[in-house]
Amino acid sequence: MRRSLTCSLVAGMAIAVTSAAFAQGRPENRPLRPQATGVRALANVRELHDILISPASDAVFDASAANPPGDDKAWAAARAQALLLAESGNLLMLGTRARDNGAWMNMSRALVEAAALAATAAQNKDAKGLETATDAITVACMECHRPYRDQGRQMGAPK
Repeated sequence: MRRSLTCSLVAGMAIAVTSAAFAQGRPENRPLRPQATGVRALANVRELHDILISPASDAVFDASAANPPGDDKAWAAARAQALLLAESGNLLMLGTRARDNGAWMNMSRALVEAAALAATAAQNKDAKGLETATDAITVACMECHRPYRDQGRQMGAPK
């Protein structure tokens, strides 16, 4: 009796281990592992602003002004610039550009979210939504510039 109980326990454990191993083999059950991204940040924060962020934000602000896009091509261009701005926020969180894991990351995410709102508004040809999104973009920019770029000063050119 004791021998059959031991055999039953061993067999049960073997089935459980085999089942768990099989389930782990399926992609949806594998634990996520950090993978090497291969990302190599080349531009610094100022260069990102000069090359991507400022031109894209200017284009989005221009599209939301008193004269919103008038045709499909102009709305598509506004959306493209909003997407560039959103992706720029992602770039700010990569590599040596990320100044810290707290406020910097939160402010960069705020830029991504605000620009994503602008992209959605442009896709929907929603002038009022685009205007609201630019307000959120302005806040995201000011909140980041004040501590990181302007060392507490109001928005404006660094001295």
